[in-house]
Amino acid sequence: MDIIELNIKKNIDTKVKTSFECFLKRNESYRYRFLQSKYNKVFDGYSYIGQKDSVNQYATDMLHSFVLSDFSNINEFPNEFYSFLLNDWKKITKNIRQYETEIIKKLDNFTLNSLYENDAIGYMMSCNYYPKIKNLNFLAHDNTRLSLHKDVSLFTTFPFGISQGLNYFRNNEAVSLGSRDNIFTFPGYFMEFATNHEYSALSHQVNLPDNSDSERYSFAIFSIPKPNAKFKIGNDELTGKEYYTKYLSLF
Repeated sequence: MDIIELNIKKNIDTKVKTSFECFLKRNESYRYRFLQSKYNKVFDGYSYIGQKDSVNQYATDMLHSFVLSDFSNINEFPNEFYSFLLNDWKKITKNIRQYETEIIKKLDNFTLNSLYENDAIGYMMSCNYYPKIKNLNFLAHDNTRLSLHKDVSLFTTFPFGISQGLNYFRNNEAVSLGSRDNIFTFPGYFMEFATNHEYSALSHQVNLPDNSDSERYSFAIFSIPKPNAKFKIGNDELTGKEYYTKYLSLF
């Protein structure tokens, strides 16, 4: 299992992109009020280029990101995101849940079915901005903007499509995803973990662009176990928080 094509036209990203752009234009003292360390809730919050203590990107990764989720109250996020969160978030994640349950039904896996039946799955979104390479003062790691990794998610879904840059690996061969105008999804590490490696997470990275003057935005929604949700994987019972610890031990 790698890229799952949903053949559904992408949502328009104008509102969330404008929200993120407005946040990034604020000064550092404002942005740093929303660092992940200020939240201490799953992966929520802001990460910047060169940051050494982010839990969702390396210091060498060439992007700014902000993680929004179900797990914090809306008023804990920057007000730049309020309109999107109040008017669009629930509708988009409701649709994604429907896409996921249709995929899970076809897989006919008891553990995966029970996660949805017991309402153990929640959602978060990573808003990612990759600035012009020529404006950065350090060298890329392995020729990437975003290092090779597996996502924390059960599924990672791109409701707004995606622009050029994402590469994934199939049978140890790099495959360029290209730009997509449809919604698509792929399995993360929680899929691999919950199925005892029956299905593998998709390893992927964002490569450097040919044009060092190009910027890039992407918005990915992750389905992950809720922090306090309890579930069984094989004979083991654990919580979402315990799973996050297992995932972070990969890095």
